[in-house]
Amino acid sequence: MTTSRPPEDNYLPISFLNDFLFCERRAALHLLEGIWKDNQYTVEGAFAHRNVDVEGSRKRGDKRNVTGMWVVSHRMGLIGRCDRVEFVSSDSPEGVLVPYPVDFKRGKKRRWDNDEVQLCAQAMCLEEMLEVQVAKGAIFHIKSQHRQEVNFDLELRSKTEDAAVRLAELLAQGQTPLAKYHAKCRGCSLFEWCMPKSLRPRATAKRYLQSLIDE
Repeated sequence: MTTSRPPEDNYLPISFLNDFLFCERRAALHLLEGIWKDNQYTVEGAFAHRNVDVEGSRKRGDKRNVTGMWVVSHRMGLIGRCDRVEFVSSDSPEGVLVPYPVDFKRGKKRRWDNDEVQLCAQAMCLEEMLEVQVAKGAIFHIKSQHRQEVNFDLELRSKTEDAAVRLAELLAQGQTPLAKYHAKCRGCSLFEWCMPKSLRPRATAKRYLQSLIDE
């Protein structure tokens, strides 16, 4: 089974669906303006993925685990890499292998994460590529060693497709949205560059500088 990357280099990266739903401005800064900056969370995340980012295939009993597998959806214009896809024999007479995508995350889920959408997009890519139904997958939290199973129901699939359409529209418009400050901004690696507090309706230079001093 090959895991080589497909040639669709102009397709949208699946990982940016999560980025887009976290913050549209952040996604635009990354994709439109090419601005990147690491912080503690991004470095820890990259370190935690060091094993599953390597392409490989290993058989364990009736299960085959494939890591670093590239997937693509021509219908949604998405491309990305699955951390792990577990292929398990189905109950059908043909013994078809059913894919079960597993996405690895550094820490516990935060309330503004959209990990389920990212995982669902991987599943929908696998369905299109392999012409099979992918009903479930899982998010594996590395620190807690806890696996959270995700059902790919109609609501999640609709949210995933909507995010893909809206992200494509954002890039087609070519304009970075204005900053809006939220509590989640504090954990963003682009916080100091974005300066969301400085663009609030009642913001002034004096108030912004005072907020930096207070923090």
